[in-house]
Amino acid sequence: MASQKPVIVIIHGAFFSPVHYRRLIEPLRAQGYVVVSPPMPTTGLDDTVAGKTYVDDVKRLLEGLTPFLDEGREAVVIGHSQGGIAASALTEGQTIEERKARGLKGGIKAVIYLTALAIPIKGASLAGMLGETPPIYRVEGPFYVLTELALSSESNDMRVPKDEQTALSKSLVHQSKASLEAPVQFTAVDVTVPKTYIVCTEDPSLPPSLQESMAQAASAKVVKIEAGHFPFLESAEKATEVVDIIVDVAGQ
Repeated sequence: MASQKPVIVIIHGAFFSPVHYRRLIEPLRAQGYVVVSPPMPTTGLDDTVAGKTYVDDVKRLLEGLTPFLDEGREAVVIGHSQGGIAASALTEGQTIEERKARGLKGGIKAVIYLTALAIPIKGASLAGMLGETPPIYRVEGPFYVLTELALSSESNDMRVPKDEQTALSKSLVHQSKASLEAPVQFTAVDVTVPKTYIVCTEDPSLPPSLQESMAQAASAKVVKIEAGHFPFLESAEKATEVVDIIVDVAGQ
């Protein structure tokens, strides 16, 4: 089964959902890849997300991925932004070598971090790294909720064409407060498969210097693109750059 194209797992970031990653998902499927990209339980608009952390995200991902691995399929995992935390944790016990040692077929062959939290220190959290709550979101009950600043031209985080900003703002969801505060127990350093870090050199949300330091700590190969935090939303061209990198890693 290893001769088949690997399954591609795309893990979305905080406040977002799989629909925002169509410029990655659809071209990959058009090239014959199976893409697994479920909505994470840490994101949503009701109290079901309360208390949910990356551990719950990993459980959801395994529900979708495990049937393919049990068939002998290999997988490449891509984590964007906060999705990098779950991308690291998803590999625990699920690499090709680890599954083989348990008499199981298939497994994860590589991880790609797309301007993502490849947290290198056990016990660290996103909230701890930030130090204080950014002005682009606020606490509301069990959620973090995006503020108007998040999509304004002043924040410069989205870099989304103006004619698409209104539709985007209406489609974003809340984020579990616990998910940003949970200490990471399986880090990017613990990941044993080949790692690639896509550094977005114009990202105001996750500074390139921090991206590169996380990549270095995780011993990840660095690939740089001139883009902000959401290259797949900036333009079709930027999305294609990301797709090309994914396809390159998948073919190795």
